[in-house]
Amino acid sequence: MAKERFVPNEAAVDLYRKYTISFPGGSLTATKDVLQSVFKNDMLPNTCSPETKEVSRKEGSYTTYPQSSELYNRKATTYTLKNYSNGGNSRAASGEAISFIINGSAWTARLVGSHQAFMDYLCANTESLEGDVTYWMSSKGSPYLVAHSDANN
Repeated sequence: MAKERFVPNEAAVDLYRKYTISFPGGSLTATKDVLQSVFKNDMLPNTCSPETKEVSRKEGSYTTYPQSSELYNRKATTYTLKNYSNGGNSRAASGEAISFIINGSAWTARLVGSHQAFMDYLCANTESLEGDVTYWMSSKGSPYLVAHSDANN
């Protein structure tokens, strides 16, 4: 009989699993309970905004047969490369450790990308943030504040 690869641990409920929210410019990884304390349950922001980059690739083939005047056929192919950031795929902790201040207590998360990109993301999605103020600190102790309320939306 095949051994199961994943067996749910009864002591670690779903709230304590880590999830990653991607945003343009980076990603945020935290446990589900922290994400639910920062974002409203029914209004989790749209994470389908990947970083896009136009890539042009030239491909060709040699045609080297006798009596041929054509030596090389070349054509350019352009496509869009989309990057849905997932916080990295190594087992090492990726990104910067940040703290969300929730009801007077600090809760940690990992931020991949710049602080400016994360603040732009939070400010663009204020309707999905829980409470009236979202307060977080960088690993160096720099405070960031997003003041919002239902009256402003």
